[in-house]
Amino acid sequence: MSYIALYRKWRPLVFENVVEQSHVVQTLRNSVVAGRIAHAYLFCGTRGTGKTTMAKIFSRAINCTNPKNGDPCNECEVCKGILTENILDVIEIDAASNNGVDNIREIRDEVAYSPTTAKYKVYIIDEVHMLSTGAFNALLKTLEEPPQHVVFILATTDPQKLPATILSRCQRFDFRRITVESIAEHISSIAVESGVSIQKEAARLIAKISDGAMRDGISILDQCISQGRKEISYEMVLEVVGIVNETFIAEVIDCISNKDIRKVLGLIERLIMDGKDIAQFVTDLIFCFRNLLICKIDNNPGQIIEASTEALDWLKEQCSHFEREEIVFIIKDFSSLGAAIKWAAHPRVLVEVALIKICEGRFNSSESSLQERITNLESKLNNSEYVSKLSSQENKQEYLIKPSSLVINSQSTQNNVSSEKGLKEPFINRLKEVNSHKNANTKSLELWAEIIEELKKNGRMAIYTNLLGTRAIELNSKFIGIVFASGSSFNKMLISKVENLEVLEAAISKKLGKEMRVKCIDEDDSDTEDSRANEEDAFVDKARSIADKLNMTINIIDE
Repeated sequence: MSYIALYRKWRPLVFENVVEQSHVVQTLRNSVVAGRIAHAYLFCGTRGTGKTTMAKIFSRAINCTNPKNGDPCNECEVCKGILTENILDVIEIDAASNNGVDNIREIRDEVAYSPTTAKYKVYIIDEVHMLSTGAFNALLKTLEEPPQHVVFILATTDPQKLPATILSRCQRFDFRRITVESIAEHISSIAVESGVSIQKEAARLIAKISDGAMRDGISILDQCISQGRKEISYEMVLEVVGIVNETFIAEVIDCISNKDIRKVLGLIERLIMDGKDIAQFVTDLIFCFRNLLICKIDNNPGQIIEASTEALDWLKEQCSHFEREEIVFIIKDFSSLGAAIKWAAHPRVLVEVALIKICEGRFNSSESSLQERITNLESKLNNSEYVSKLSSQENKQEYLIKPSSLVINSQSTQNNVSSEKGLKEPFINRLKEVNSHKNANTKSLELWAEIIEELKKNGRMAIYTNLLGTRAIELNSKFIGIVFASGSSFNKMLISKVENLEVLEAAISKKLGKEMRVKCIDEDDSDTEDSRANEEDAFVDKARSIADKLNMTINIIDE
């Protein structure tokens, strides 16, 4: 007989051998004992959790001529026939490749015939969510009122894709992910039965990689046994699967916390040369930072994190080098990276760029970057040695501050004011003051009617007619906002042209006696623009204050 894969060889034959699905086992077993067999069942759950296995056991149990406490005997003629697939009363269908209307019509035509040997004719439809809309419609009536001798067992990893009309006609059972301990224990017993010893750490590593899927764990064990060694070690599993060990991940995180770009690039070089899976490496990094975040917010992380005592001690020590918000942004960056490298031609480059940015403290979020810059500046101000060193320099450094690069959302600032530790109290109070007076600071431009009439007298009729019905507000000392009523998008578009804005700015500046800029805004956005302008003033004031303390020259550039 040809070789049989381990996951098929060790597939459970009775309910009690199914790992960690007792809630499903108990119900199905009681149904067999009581003879309460429904006409349709739906098994849902992630891959490798036992859906198809349970369907096979249940199909034998309801047809067994000598059941034992709800379990099939696996010895009678019917059970043996189903196991060897010699009885055609149990039909397995792969909906991924047989998802058309014609395939379901064949089933609809066949259910009218009684089973030849067994008591029930059982249809096991795997990956049923792959059926087309027409196929679901063809199945619907048969599924609702099938003959007494027919039982449907539908299995899927994505029940959300099933129509509600199908879901309402089935008894649904949700299969749980299998825990690391259960997978490791089951793998160890299979290894012993296969004549191979396996280290405890190796079994746990296989269980972690399996991500709750028993079949994946047994397949990895099968691959390790194929190496031809009598003992499966932790290093062998790493080599077979193509992932890095925890020590390597720890080195990368140490480099990130120390901002050692040179060393982290060297580690990526070693990763590539060793032929490791770079996508799996990114996934491992994400989970490691997830563990750091849990250690940061939970005093007893051992109840949540699957890790040894030594690993937990390292995580608790390492999390002190990161702020909570910093860890969150790193996880978001790596999550985006994990999705991007699947389609990237050069995933290594993307990983290196992401690590360089993170080591430099630059994240995708503009808000986090802004807060980090403020935190760094204020921490340096509190450092007397740094201030004295800058003050002793002969040449003053000149800094260019662009208000447009300092804008953050007003609402998010208010929400985060009490929780963001990166902003110091004086600056927080300043932001609160600005936001609390944002509506009070809005001033209508009293000379607006005169300015419009002046444009009319100067022959600027196109600008004049498109400004009728508008109002002007002073956003700040340098900007005037022209507020257009709802439904005036066309007028706003014409006024927003460069040549028209230049004429309008010249007229306003002449009337007010100082140079002013113009922004065209909608009625609904007037409060937002005013708030944004006030926030710019707040950040500029803070920048001026920092520059004065450092005895530096600062130029404010409006763009």
